[in-house]
Amino acid sequence: MSGDAMTVPRRVAVRAGRVLRFAGYFALRLVQANLAVAWEILTPGCGLAPAVVRVPLRATTDTEVAAVALAVSLTPGTLTLSVRREPTAALWVHGMYAAEPVAFRRTVAELEWRLLAALRPAASPDGPDAGRSEVALQ
Repeated sequence: MSGDAMTVPRRVAVRAGRVLRFAGYFALRLVQANLAVAWEILTPGCGLAPAVVRVPLRATTDTEVAAVALAVSLTPGTLTLSVRREPTAALWVHGMYAAEPVAFRRTVAELEWRLLAALRPAASPDGPDAGRSEVALQ
């Protein structure tokens, strides 16, 4: 076997692991968000702190941006209001629990990072860790 043939199974395994990790992470986030929304229904006014927050994106392709926007909107308590690609990619997200915009932004950035890790090829030069810290802190 050539050196390249050996890397294909490894890349497939790495990508499959990333997809499974994202699926588990997203499932956990969905359960947490559903419980928070259910609690809000049972105890109205308990902890709502709605806000619209601009979240800069690392996503570079239309598919990545759309996937991030969809993942955000699928999470109860959040809704993607707007997607901008120019001058830099960003989402405007409404959050029911966004009293701390920086913390809310970090939560969305973490979701984006995990989704990009699942979507991007395992050998991608702008792999899942590229630029993670600067987006999360903006």
